[in-house]
Amino acid sequence: MLIQLSSNIQDDIKETVRLSLSQSLVLDVFATAESIRRKHEDQNVALEDIANMVARAAAQCGCALEFGDRGTLLVERPPALS
Repeated sequence: MLIQLSSNIQDDIKETVRLSLSQSLVLDVFATAESIRRKHEDQNVALEDIANMVARAAAQCGCALEFGDRGTLLVERPPALS
C-alpha cells in the first residue's frame, strides 16, 4: 500500500535530495530517510515509507542509490547448508 506523506515531509525529501546531489552523485537512501524521519518523529511515519520516497526522488534526479547496511535486509538469504 502506498502511504501519502505530509507535504512537510515531501518538501523535506525533495530539498534533502537536491542538497545531497550538490555534494555527491550517490545517495545513501536509508541514512537520508532516517535523518528525515527524526526531524518529523511527531508524525510517526515508518522509515521504509520515507526511504521509498527518498529512493524515488533520487532516481528521478539521476542519482545513484546506495542502501547501506539496511539494503542487505531486503534480500532474502538462502538457508545455511548443514
